[in-house]
Amino acid sequence: MRRIFYIFLVALAVLAFLYFYVDTLLNERLNPARKTSRPAIYSDLTELPDGTFLEKKLFTAMLVRRGYRPVSKVNTPGEFSVEDSTLLIFTNPFIGADGLLRQGHKYRYSLVNGRIENLTAPALKTIMLEPLVLARPGSPEITVKNIRPLNEIPESLKNAVISIEDQRFYSHFGLDLIGILRALYRNIRAGRIVEGGSTITQQLAKNLLFSPQRTITRKILEAVAALNLEQRYSKDKILELYLNEVYFGQEGVVAIHGVAEAARAFFDKDVSELTLSESALLAGLIRAPSLFSPRRHLKRALERRNLVLKKMLEQGYINSRQYRTAINSGVKIKAERTYRPIAPHFVRAVYRILQENYYVDADIATRLSIHTGLSPELQLCASEAVKSGGLKLIKRFPRLRKRNIEPEISLVAIEPFSGKIRAYVGSRDYSKSQFDHVIDAKRQIGSTIKPFLYLTALDGARNDYRAATPISILPDKPYSVTLPNGTTWQPENYDRKYRGNVTLRYALENSLNVPAAYVGQKVGVKNLAKTLRDFGFKEKILAVPALSLGALDTSLLELTAAYAALANGGIYVEPRFFISASEPDGEVLLTSEIVERRVEPENIVYVLTNILQGVIERGTGRTVRAFGYRGPAAGKTGTSSDKRDAWFVGFSPDLAAGVWVGYDDNSVLGVTGGGAAAPIWAEFMKCARDYKPAEEFLIPPGVVIADIDSKTGLLASNYCPRSRAVKEVFVAGTEPTEFCDERPGRHFIRRIEKLFEGEPENKKRRHRRKSFWDIIFGK
Repeated sequence: MRRIFYIFLVALAVLAFLYFYVDTLLNERLNPARKTSRPAIYSDLTELPDGTFLEKKLFTAMLVRRGYRPVSKVNTPGEFSVEDSTLLIFTNPFIGADGLLRQGHKYRYSLVNGRIENLTAPALKTIMLEPLVLARPGSPEITVKNIRPLNEIPESLKNAVISIEDQRFYSHFGLDLIGILRALYRNIRAGRIVEGGSTITQQLAKNLLFSPQRTITRKILEAVAALNLEQRYSKDKILELYLNEVYFGQEGVVAIHGVAEAARAFFDKDVSELTLSESALLAGLIRAPSLFSPRRHLKRALERRNLVLKKMLEQGYINSRQYRTAINSGVKIKAERTYRPIAPHFVRAVYRILQENYYVDADIATRLSIHTGLSPELQLCASEAVKSGGLKLIKRFPRLRKRNIEPEISLVAIEPFSGKIRAYVGSRDYSKSQFDHVIDAKRQIGSTIKPFLYLTALDGARNDYRAATPISILPDKPYSVTLPNGTTWQPENYDRKYRGNVTLRYALENSLNVPAAYVGQKVGVKNLAKTLRDFGFKEKILAVPALSLGALDTSLLELTAAYAALANGGIYVEPRFFISASEPDGEVLLTSEIVERRVEPENIVYVLTNILQGVIERGTGRTVRAFGYRGPAAGKTGTSSDKRDAWFVGFSPDLAAGVWVGYDDNSVLGVTGGGAAAPIWAEFMKCARDYKPAEEFLIPPGVVIADIDSKTGLLASNYCPRSRAVKEVFVAGTEPTEFCDERPGRHFIRRIEKLFEGEPENKKRRHRRKSFWDIIFGK
């Protein structure tokens, strides 16, 4: 008797342990913030400060993308409604990159002026939307759900599920002993498993906590979890959780969970619009989604539907007329959708960076929640710009479709001040090419190098002479250099024409090669190489004359990060593939801090940026305006030798983006950066600015804006035609000091003026003959 008592105590202790074990698991699994703390790679959160204006279509799309559902009255997290010019939203709670829980709040958002009113915490005026899952570690599967409250799910569907899966659902305590005994009897008679005894509560426990593997241990835990769920929730709540969690099969790599998503996937309907026949068909799928798939086995699926309808008739959920009507009705199944991962190249790059730079083992990564800086909205903009831009490129240049091979395209966008990678497209179609052209393609960058060449000239501390200015005169004349091996290098302009003397601004805006080659020789290619290294170029740099024209192979990421430093006023920030990696409970294990360094004075960078704005307004990048982008922007086109690669990299103060176009086999593209890459950049930026307007370029201290006479390069005055006056920017101290004066007898007049200024008339300065370098830098 005592032994039986001890056995009873041990059994009771084991059951208590199991109960509290599954209780802990359920607490974690049913935590409303858990969907952004489960092991996965996540996008960045989306912040909408007070005053951020978004069109209704864009805002509602952002919400639907995150699983929010439209309702007539907003009461719980994950709901929104639109009334006239106002949008009400109750945000979901989530765990952020810092491991802290952000509570959900109810907001009123004006679709007229972007004003935000927080109805639950008035002091908080910024709407924060939760990150999106980019991928689950160790699994290519994407899960889609559309959570719906029970009152939005039709009675016909609820009754169909109960009748076929658990007819005593509302009368048992989580375990159906009669059902278990019946299933055991039928399985023994059949000599195989023909019927299961799991209740809806047990199935919910399995879906929430356990793998599909059938073992005695799992069945015991499943039963204990079912009892726990029955203690936690009402029957209706359990049914609601089940109907939103249950698995309905696959569409490619996408797992369909929940009745709302199943209704959309199979019938292209809202769940509330399902007919009795359609409800019965979905209910019949639950037992074996693959076996009864209406796309692959329609006859079998209809037979299963008819069985469900018969059960509903027997259990009194429908009458004979409804049964006959439903059983004789046909079903129209929607074709399978093609799902595309949000940022597949980026996801692979994140894992790679964690393993190569942070030595995180692949097995450990599968247990981490990895938060990145990727913007879901900007990523969609980038993907669409690459997709549509590629099609338009082929349409404009049909010759590019050769041997059934089309040029590849990549795009990356970086937030200059944080280093966050905001958008990342590694190829035109990931399903066709997994090669990552953002970081793995090392291609010749062409004229995109020229901003750093001219920066070396504008900064007197970087070259062997002194500072140039935008109005410095450069010769655009035939020029050659004898190389150490005895050969001659003779640069040519793109159009093979010469223009005589041109200003530095004109040479850069129009990407002239000959003036750039002159400057490269005078500032020193070794000094140019140092400038490039300061701006983050890590590839081997050969200090040869052709370097000034872009004879350097590097990646799109490195090049865009260098331009991001220009956008950031001369502060280089290392690109960040992730922000943090944490345990599911929110404990942060690894962070990617901002690593920054000043590489150039802000005023010199501003002068260069102002010239690069001119590239877009009237230079080789003017196709950006032709393709409709109107926001503040600076940038540079690039075309490599023999037109094999086309580049465009541009920026505003808050976003830098780069585009590359070319063939994987390095064959000739035959289109310039302005013709191939700049239009794609423009399409991306137009879309990006729908979510956040571009910031203006602000003039920093140490910059002077002066009116310059365009003919003489002197300060404009009333003694020269005002029609020749143009505004120009200078680093303070480098602007001209002499005024333009074309009055007749001006030399005599000037001598008289000097007499009255107190300057001795006989004080004469002997002028040496101007050197070539004096001509270049305006001495």
